[in-house]
Amino acid sequence: MPKRIPTGRIFQKTYKDRGGVKQKTTTWYLKYYRGGKPVELSSGTEDYDEALKMLRKKMADVGAAHTDDPDRVTMGQLFDLLLEDYRFKNRKSTYDTELRVDAHLRPFFGEMKVKAIGTTVLKQFVARRRRQEAEAATINKELAWVRRAMKIGAQHEPVLVDRVPHFDMLAIDNVREGTIDHEVYRAVRDRLPQYARIALVIGYHTGARKGEICSIKLDHVDMKAARIFRPGRSTKNGTPRYLPIYGYMAAELEMALAVIDAWNKQNPRRRCPYLLQRFGKRVFDFEKVWSAAVKDAGAEEALFHDLRRTAVTNMIDAGLSEKEAMEISGHKTRAVFDRYHIVSERRMKQNAEKLDQHLKTKEAAFQQQNVGASGEDAGVRRKERLM
Repeated sequence: MPKRIPTGRIFQKTYKDRGGVKQKTTTWYLKYYRGGKPVELSSGTEDYDEALKMLRKKMADVGAAHTDDPDRVTMGQLFDLLLEDYRFKNRKSTYDTELRVDAHLRPFFGEMKVKAIGTTVLKQFVARRRRQEAEAATINKELAWVRRAMKIGAQHEPVLVDRVPHFDMLAIDNVREGTIDHEVYRAVRDRLPQYARIALVIGYHTGARKGEICSIKLDHVDMKAARIFRPGRSTKNGTPRYLPIYGYMAAELEMALAVIDAWNKQNPRRRCPYLLQRFGKRVFDFEKVWSAAVKDAGAEEALFHDLRRTAVTNMIDAGLSEKEAMEISGHKTRAVFDRYHIVSERRMKQNAEKLDQHLKTKEAAFQQQNVGASGEDAGVRRKERLM
């Protein structure tokens, strides 16, 4: 695979031919930034090395017009460094981050001098995004990118940023409260096609994310060991782990594997290595069939991500420790239990019993003390009458 070029890249455009099949251009395209704005153009050549030389020349021409003087550095330059840092660290979200930076951050901050960025400008950006009806969590994410870009500039050699302003993040009221009860789960499950049905079953039993489930390969499923291997490159936090196969999940997996095996026998040249597949092609998403199924089941508000909280809640109610539940679901920090407001009914009952016993003990001690005091008072009164 061609090596990425810092602050720029060479790529082949994707398009669909007349048959609807995705193809790539033979000509290489260039993408770099000028004045904080993306520039995309055709190299006019099918030779990668020639396109690479052209990109380097374009970037050198742009770089010659820039300066490392902190008073003249623009936010567009810092966003270039941010994306370069993402690529260097091989962050999975690099492509999505680049799209969102180009769509929302460069139009507002791109040509601004870094020294002009302060709390007033940041508040203006927040006000603009609110007018665009962006959610608080989305705005905070974008502010975090701006802050990260400025910190990278402050750590750069030579230093590009003298001062990083205070970033006042917005309060977020998006605690996930949705769960899918077993009745709704069964109703939706029975209305989904095979590829989406198995995704629902895995999500309900393990709490795995949709993207993670879509990336499961057939050779990751070990029915004998009753587990599904998830390599680190396919998980959000980069940590490899196993998903347990238990209960009705085993039967559903066997059914899905049987369907795939039958297809492979009939179409040996169209084999697909992924568990979620349809007619020999990998399934990346199933939003349309999910929406239709939940609507037909009378549960329009149900989201696939609700399965994540549902699974963790079921694990805690079943007696698993929070650490054990996190190992299965792939949550890296315990904060998930606070964010999801997960409270086990079993644990609440146990805590209530403990508190009840504690208060009964205090009440008994109080009663015993009062009885003793009453007895002493009665003896004193009898003694006084005799005198």
